Amino acid sequence: MNKKILSHFLAIALMIIWGLSYLSIKVIVKEVEPTLSALYRFLVSLVILFIVYKTKYSNEKVLKEDKIRLAMGGLFGIALYFFFENYSVYFTSASNVAILISTIPVFTLFIQGIVYKEKITWQKVFGAFFSLIGIVVIIVSKERVSLFSKGSIGDFMVLGAVISWILYNIFTNKFKGNYSSATISLYQTFWGCLFLSPSLFFSKLSIPSTKVILNILFLSVLCSCLGIIIYIFCLKNLGPTVITTYINLQPIVSLISAGLIINEEITKWQIIGCSIIIMGVFLVSFGDKIIKNARD
Repeated sequence: MNKKILSHFLAIALMIIWGLSYLSIKVIVKEVEPTLSALYRFLVSLVILFIVYKTKYSNEKVLKEDKIRLAMGGLFGIALYFFFENYSVYFTSASNVAILISTIPVFTLFIQGIVYKEKITWQKVFGAFFSLIGIVVIIVSKERVSLFSKGSIGDFMVLGAVISWILYNIFTNKFKGNYSSATISLYQTFWGCLFLSPSLFFSKLSIPSTKVILNILFLSVLCSCLGIIIYIFCLKNLGPTVITTYINLQPIVSLISAGLIINEEITKWQIIGCSIIIMGVFLVSFGDKIIKNARD
């Protein structure tokens, strides 16, 4: 299968997994301090990634000039992003988290144009904004929306997560060496754990419940370990603009899973919002190709 086609399928699968992660985070942060819960999550991932690296990729040596980029990837994409995301879920509503996280592809689109001189077509611009409008429709259809409410710590925490993920994409997008996704993930996870480790000294340590442990394992194995490998693979083949647009599929997954798991009502406005998001993702991912084929 063509790598780009495979990357599109993997990106959708990844967003389904990540869309379910919010439910797990909500369960975990009720018992475990948010920063410490992120450390637990990535320590488990680090062990798994180390085994994979030693088994299949131990011959890959990281160039000296790439080590700083990997450390910065660990700082922004793991330590800071999940510090902000976990606290945002702890402090604010899931609605606010979803709508603010959805701004990632919009900012990424223009950052790529400025930093890497990536061509910004009208299809990508419309696609990014369609996705954002779809998120707004879904969130506004709910009763409680307090976006940027005065004194809302959680809202600003989400903005920190957005900025951190954009910086992560910049540091992870281009390396001088050619590495597997597993190798990149291992080094970034190591640095992420190192940056998160001070939480051991500032948090109350206790043995989590079985329910929390299972949710940590879900986040560690599927969302972090496998998830980061897939994300880096897709980032290489699709580029930051396309892969970050897929992030807008996460609220759809969260919406559906909430309806199935906790019997939350799904309204017509939420279905309309989901449709707009899918349209936006389609425009960013395939809009240029469709226009090119039409011209030919």
